[in-house]
Amino acid sequence: MRIIATADLHYDIARSRGPTLRLAEEVCDLDADVLLLLGDVAGRDPEVTLECLHLFDRFRGRKFFVAGNHDIWIDPGGDSVRRLEEDLPAVCRAADFQALDAEPAVLGSVGIVGSIGWYDFSFRPARLGIPLRFYREKIAPGAAARLPAYQYLVEDRSDIPEHAFQIGTRWMDGEHARLLMSDLDFCHRLLGRLEDHLARVERKAERVFVGLHHLPLWRMVPYTERPSWAFASAFLGSELFGEILLDHPQVRYAVCGHSHKPDRFSHAHFECVNVGCTYLAKRYEIIEL
Repeated sequence: MRIIATADLHYDIARSRGPTLRLAEEVCDLDADVLLLLGDVAGRDPEVTLECLHLFDRFRGRKFFVAGNHDIWIDPGGDSVRRLEEDLPAVCRAADFQALDAEPAVLGSVGIVGSIGWYDFSFRPARLGIPLRFYREKIAPGAAARLPAYQYLVEDRSDIPEHAFQIGTRWMDGEHARLLMSDLDFCHRLLGRLEDHLARVERKAERVFVGLHHLPLWRMVPYTERPSWAFASAFLGSELFGEILLDHPQVRYAVCGHSHKPDRFSHAHFECVNVGCTYLAKRYEIIEL
């Protein structure tokens, strides 16, 4: 089976639109059995997502979609979990895609499983010394100190290193992803679903391909000396997803996006791949399984 995987198309962003159009044209001309779009496809507007999915109408194989964190950004008063579990699957059906977050697939002897993945803050860099409360609110001390709404985070500065006030990063899921539950509860909701989907396909499949948006292994987190980027490492994924993959020996590939950094290595019984698209440079991986 020949699988094409790409991620982080960000079709809703102006500088990404042209590169995405060119990638779609190229992919549709390829001979492959499966296409997977692994998250951050087109942001918060379902109509733009549908437009992006229709770019792949000419692709002759089966088409699958995995959501990214940007895909579940929602307007005030909305529900990101409902967007993931109800709205996006409906958009996918309208464009002849299957939403893997909702339902896995078995094609011949190959199982196809997908999950948005999420973060539990375990990837936060200890060297920054920033207390956990800032990661939970998705804002670094420097930004929190400047914004009235976050003053409660810096009222007691005794546990905050002075250098942390030079870090002004905000992870914008804090503004736009409305989970109506904690990040940890959401993470465990997704982990349970992934476990269930793997168990379901393994009863019928000899080999399993897993597509995620967030990173399932700490080893995949790009190292950076820049404190502003290092703070963001906390939101790149969770090792808990990798632990589930280790428990399922039929998994042969785990492919993801999110970090915008290409990567590939073997880990236990499966190959780990990060597609590594940026906002301007789109790319895809071809995997024979």
